[in-house]
Amino acid sequence: MRNFFSNKDPRAYLFLFPAFLLLTVFVFIPMIQIFCYSLLDYNIFEGASFSGFSNFRRLFSDPSFWYAVMNSFIFILVTPLLIVASLSLALALRQTTKLNKFFRSVYFLPVVTPLVIAGIIWRWIFSEDNGLLNHLLSSAGIGQVPWLTKYPVNILSTMILTVWRGAGYYMMIFLAGLTIIPKEIEEAATLDGAGKIRQAIYILVPMLRPTLSLVFVVSSTAAVKIFTELYILIPGAPRSNKTPVYYLYQQAFERFDFGYASAAGVVLFVLLLGFSYMNVRLLERE
Repeated sequence: MRNFFSNKDPRAYLFLFPAFLLLTVFVFIPMIQIFCYSLLDYNIFEGASFSGFSNFRRLFSDPSFWYAVMNSFIFILVTPLLIVASLSLALALRQTTKLNKFFRSVYFLPVVTPLVIAGIIWRWIFSEDNGLLNHLLSSAGIGQVPWLTKYPVNILSTMILTVWRGAGYYMMIFLAGLTIIPKEIEEAATLDGAGKIRQAIYILVPMLRPTLSLVFVVSSTAAVKIFTELYILIPGAPRSNKTPVYYLYQQAFERFDFGYASAAGVVLFVLLLGFSYMNVRLLERE
């Protein structure tokens, strides 16, 4: 492959051109447009006028935006829960038996369930008046919990939905990582008297380090960008209880302030870029 590019064979550019064209049309050009819009006072009903960096100054002085950023980083706490749940499922269902194949399908079912349908179901479960969860808690004498209306309990509700829906997806990634671990290592550990739990802790999990790194980066980045779960579960919550993506959506499609929303998008892009870079560097050092 290195010789293929070092010889400057024109076929290389022919193969790259379709992907580069798609990236240009759907990624690079929109990114440039968003940055240009962030410098405008742009409302679809009033037109656009150049405003410089006033949108950024307004954004940085808005407490609601910083509350949203804080909520995103609080939501990253869902990442270790998601990793533990998905890794536990992968270790438990590692053997390719018929029963395990059935349970793999069951745990993967939430992944292919449309998020809107899943959100509506969980809204009924979390409902404070007639929800299933509060009914069970009341029956146990614990009392009702404001799952959807009180901060930060409503963020916890969204975390539960995220773990329920994402565990099966990351389980499949861990199962793929487990398939490349040589069986001979486990057989040798078994002969030395190591049980399944000790093998999982001292052999399988350390050898899954590249897969763990991938899952951590992907899941934590997705947690920062969460939107749909919040939009479905707690649509009426204050802006201070939302994340930057939801904040951006409200500014653009509810207030039609596209210049200000574009500035929020630029800042969110920089935050995600920096967060992803720190994650990768931290995992490389370890």
